[in-house]
Amino acid sequence: KRYIAVLSKAIEHEDKLIDLPLRVDLDDRPRQVVCYEHGKAAVTRMEVISRDAVSTRVHFYPVTGRTHQLRVHAAHCNGLAAPIVGDDLYGTRGGRLFLHAQMLSFDHPTTVKKMELMTSAPF
Repeated sequence: KRYIAVLSKAIEHEDKLIDLPLRVDLDDRPRQVVCYEHGKAAVTRMEVISRDAVSTRVHFYPVTGRTHQLRVHAAHCNGLAAPIVGDDLYGTRGGRLFLHAQMLSFDHPTTVKKMELMTSAPF
């Protein structure tokens, strides 16, 4: 899987592996929180595509698939500390969430041929 996102500020990293365990926020569902004691493993690889003075466009490659994983990893201070533009749970509400599933690849269950589906981001 590959996602494309626009982050709410320019970040210094070029590539980063984010490893922050997640669990549901029991007092504020559906929010997720980083929890080293009770959280489940959540790992994301990130690479910068481009940046300007106020935002950064990145590719996210989730290694695990936790709820809100990419959104929390972008926003959390131990992740990228840059919420995804339009993220109303972990950042600032906007017209839309600038997060898009851009590519999915898998082995076809019958032919075992590698399949790759791609679509362009609407932003």
